[in-house]
Amino acid sequence: MTFEGKPIDTGRIQFRTASEERRSFSAAIENGNYEMETLTGPMTVEVRASRLIEGKFDKSNPDELTPAGEMYIPQKYNSRTELTADVPAGGDTIDFNLLGS
Repeated sequence: MTFEGKPIDTGRIQFRTASEERRSFSAAIENGNYEMETLTGPMTVEVRASRLIEGKFDKSNPDELTPAGEMYIPQKYNSRTELTADVPAGGDTIDFNLLGS
């Protein structure tokens, strides 16, 4: 699992069935890898990941400066996903190389 050719350090991936049942399956992404059990067949796929912004802080609590983060995976891969996969039987690996906007 990469974004612009680099492994996604941490994040989440979610597969949703294309059927009316709309079942979903989710897993953590760690160092560009994920592992999950899911149904077979066509799925929509959502990927989310955030990273810290160096030198930027969340100032919602003035007594405690917390490093600020940003979602950096484009919406076309999560809330407005265009990403799909046809999950085969047998537990084959499905790799994704996501590109910027």
